[in-house]
Amino acid sequence: MTRPANDKPMTPFAANPFIFIFSAVLLVFVLGYYAWGALDHLGLAEQQASATVVDKHYNAPGETYRTTIAGGRAWTQVDPTPDTHVLALDVAGQERTVAIVGKDMYEWLEHGDRVTVRMHRTRLTRRLEVIEVTR
Repeated sequence: MTRPANDKPMTPFAANPFIFIFSAVLLVFVLGYYAWGALDHLGLAEQQASATVVDKHYNAPGETYRTTIAGGRAWTQVDPTPDTHVLALDVAGQERTVAIVGKDMYEWLEHGDRVTVRMHRTRLTRRLEVIEVTR
């Protein structure tokens, strides 16, 4: 049996174009996500400001669970979560943000105490991110 002269072999794209289009769209979204994060966070100028402790919150250590299905079986795995010491801060009397600090700093500070924060503001989302809290 011979093939007609204009009959070409089927290419993978012709066989299933969805997988190629879906892969390209997925790649664009993943690259866009990381580009957004890089643009929003990289190379930000650090600032220093005075802040007031307006609230303190302690999150006890615990466990979180996740289920993975492998080989047709469900495997529940335990992931430990550490304790966190969180301060709610009023920065320069204008904006509130939070900072995670060590246990010593958390126990030392009280409501209304003044602290110095080293921070930066993200470019696109305009959030204040605290880098360090000092007394």
